[in-house]
Order: sequence, then structure tokens, then C-alpha cells
Amino acid sequence: MPTLDTLRRRISVTEQQLELLRLYSNGELTEAQDDLSPLRDAGLITADGTVHRLVADLAAAMTRPLLELWIETMSQHGPTVAHVVVRGDEDLWYTDPWPGAVDDDEVVFVKDELPQLLWILARLVGFRRSTPPGVARPVTARLASVASLLAAFSAEAGGGWDDVRTVAIAKLDGIFGTMSPEQREMWIAVLATLEGTWRITCAWGPETRHSRGLAVWDCGAGGFWVRTTPAEPLLPEQITPDAEATFVPTSGGDLWKAFAELLPSKAELTEAVELIASSQGGDPV
Repeated sequence: MPTLDTLRRRISVTEQQLELLRLYSNGELTEAQDDLSPLRDAGLITADGTVHRLVADLAAAMTRPLLELWIETMSQHGPTVAHVVVRGDEDLWYTDPWPGAVDDDEVVFVKDELPQLLWILARLVGFRRSTPPGVARPVTARLASVASLLAAFSAEAGGGWDDVRTVAIAKLDGIFGTMSPEQREMWIAVLATLEGTWRITCAWGPETRHSRGLAVWDCGAGGFWVRTTPAEPLLPEQITPDAEATFVPTSGGDLWKAFAELLPSKAELTEAVELIASSQGGDPV
């Protein structure tokens, strides 16, 4: 059932309930009283018929975000997709889903302060201090082969992660094609320690240039490996079977810098806001 936690600034609702609250707070919903009853009982809609101030803030942030981030993870426990919405210069909202959650499950939305953004991203992807092994070197393979490999892990997440890894290593040449002994050895090392993958996408405007992304393999004791080609966010023309994917071992310190580099500058934000306002025939907010 929906829940309101004002002390920790948390709201637990389903996606459908959140949409009802958004419509209601915008004055677009006047009926569906039965659907609104659980929201009233939980205090999300007050006795005088208005939405709780925390709900109103969340609805406004979801309706008019300044920038958004999506954090996709995949591990042996299953996939997750977290969402971060920044409304202005001070506050943000984010979700922190559990692996295996389904579409009609409740989602916890948490309000926090903008200076915490990088720390929130770090926690959502399981970031930690890490130094790549001294022998680590970049690995390459066809993008289609990497996608097939990850699809196999994803299909078995929750039960057969280790089994898929064993098969992938045994059939390495068949999956990736003929490769040099050095590359084969390095790929074995990467797959033997692979614990999960994650991708962060940050967007702040209507065009592709208003976004940046970061794709990473978490290899546990083997460190973090950042995919440098094709660069994120992937464009349709880059997703070809023969495109070369390159993964580079990266220290925790450099990865932290990459988190910060995902975010737009003030000039980039201003340009995007002005572009949106001009397309809507209004003035920049």
C-alpha cells in the first residue's frame, strides 16, 4: 500500500499511483474516487482534498525536470533501473529499486539535496575504491558479440550467473572469434571476475547532444572496466554487428571523475532551457 515518510522524505507508490497523483495535483483528475482512496488513507491526499506538500514537490519534479539520470544495472540477482530527477539548483528525487521488481510493484521515491548527487550515483551502482590489476590491459570485441554475451548473463541472472561465465570462458573463441593469445588471456581474466554491469545516462535537453553516458563492467577484484568505444550514449548508427567495443581498466578515482563529467555545465543547461522555451513559444524559466 502507498506510504508517506515525511521524516526521511520518502514516498512509496506504484507507477500508476504516481501518475494519478501527478494528474490530481495538476488539476487534470476530478474523478476515479475509488482509485484515490488508498492515497487518501495514506495521507498522500489530505483531508481538505489537496496533495501533501512532499507529493506536490515530487509531481512538479517529475513534470518539469531540469535534468534526469537513468541508472541501469545487471548482476546475478537481476536487473534494476533507477531514476534520478533534478528539478532545480538545490533538490533532487531518486528511486532505489530492488533487483527482480516488477512493473506493478511499489517504488520508493526519496528526496535529497543536489550536492549529494554523485554520492547517490555511486551507491546506486555499488561504487567502491578500486585499482585495476597491474597486468590489466584494454580488451576489444565486436559489439554484437558483447551484446550476445551480456544477454546470456541477463537471461540467467538470479540462478546461473557462474554457469554462464564458465560456458563463456570455455567457448571464448567461438563467441568473440579468433583473437591474439594476449587478448584471449585478458578476456578470460575479465569474465572470470565479472560481477555485474551498469550504465548511467544523463539527459538535460531534447537533442542527443544534450546527453552523456557511461557504461562500466564491475569485475570485483579485477576492478572497473569502462567501455570507451562505442561511446555512450549509443546512437542508432553506432549499433552495428561489426562495431568494435573497447573496455579499458579504470581506477576508482578516475571513475569518480567520470561521474562528475556526466553532468552538464551551466552553459549547457542554459542553452537547452532556452531551446526548449523557444520551441514552446515561451520564455526560459
